[in-house]
Amino acid sequence: MTSEQLYANGRIAVLSTKLFGADKFARLAECVALSEAVRVLVESNYGNGFTVSNPNDYEILLKAELDEVMGLLKVLCFDKNAVRYLLCKYDYLNAKALMKAKYMRVDGVANCFGNATFEPSQMQQAILDDDYSSFSKNMAIACDKVDMAFAEGNRSSHLLDLYLDQGMFADMKHFARLSSIPLIWELYNWHVNTVNLMSIYRAKKAGFDVAQYADLVVEGASISKQSLLNLFNETTYASSELSDEYRSFYQLCTQDNVNLSVAESEQLRYNYKLIEQHSDFLTIQPVLQYFYKKVEEIGKIRYVMIAIKSGVDKEKIKDKLK
Repeated sequence: MTSEQLYANGRIAVLSTKLFGADKFARLAECVALSEAVRVLVESNYGNGFTVSNPNDYEILLKAELDEVMGLLKVLCFDKNAVRYLLCKYDYLNAKALMKAKYMRVDGVANCFGNATFEPSQMQQAILDDDYSSFSKNMAIACDKVDMAFAEGNRSSHLLDLYLDQGMFADMKHFARLSSIPLIWELYNWHVNTVNLMSIYRAKKAGFDVAQYADLVVEGASISKQSLLNLFNETTYASSELSDEYRSFYQLCTQDNVNLSVAESEQLRYNYKLIEQHSDFLTIQPVLQYFYKKVEEIGKIRYVMIAIKSGVDKEKIKDKLK
């Protein structure tokens, strides 16, 4: 622990007071038009000073806000492996956007997060040159697989996402293992296990057989692949192999809950529980907590903006925000 981290946690304490509270979300939900909602965001300095002339471009504000919090994470978190773990998602979202742009022969930089690990324009040039030497080993392997599949005529967006997701989870595991903070591994383990359990629901809804589901399983967490296959096959007593928190979570996944909305809420709730169990102002925990809360806040605002644009009833919007 360094004095710099103590200072960083002090900054986080101040920034946390500026998170959207219930009052701001209530005001946002009351907006009749998208232009009114955008004005609320701009008045709250959302997007770090960015403005949009067309209210339909609100995503620019949300992306800028997320870029800002990623930049803060890199500055305020002393455990750089924890930073790489948290940024993996955005590195791979950028890689997906740029790989798709390469084969569509368009510029993909505008769709990228500027504060992920790799600078977007440099990443795009590397992808155009098929030179992945500056990428992580797992990302390079994934990009090579995509190139090979596309060269063989299999230009499936699903396959591209699958290969890059495999690389992402491999990198997440790598950085979680390297991190000096046990909480990072606990977050990884919970995330991967719940993703695997939710993918059973999604695979069955899509009509996949067990072999197709097996290709989706992310290995490396505490629930074994065989246990997951047993659950998919509805083997007798298969759920008894799970610990209590995962058995309860899987029960949510098997319920008709509108595309796993209840399970996803529980995934996030337990994520916060893990973080709060490690509450300690002398560690990076406050930075992690702020990062997750900010990402959740941006997601909620995106939901409200979409709902307003779609004419969703205000009471339904408010219920969703509870």
